[in-house]
Amino acid sequence: MILEFIMNIIKAFLLFIISLFPVLPDMTSFINLIAPIVEVLAQVNHLIDIRVLSACLVAMILMANAELILGVIMWVIRKIPGVT
Repeated sequence: MILEFIMNIIKAFLLFIISLFPVLPDMTSFINLIAPIVEVLAQVNHLIDIRVLSACLVAMILMANAELILGVIMWVIRKIPGVT
């Protein structure tokens, strides 16, 4: 009986903590938003291989952010003791 009371208190406490987290939104509108984009990508796949297109997009993003990426790499290297 005492053990059951302690377990009920722990359960109530955990349920209270879980109730503090926000409720996740409904994702059906997001799926309806993404469906046309997926349809366009399916049509583009007939003209250009998606792997080639994704490689080009990655290369463009890397080139656009090359200074930032090099800055982060240099910052990490400078954190190593003895390296200037």
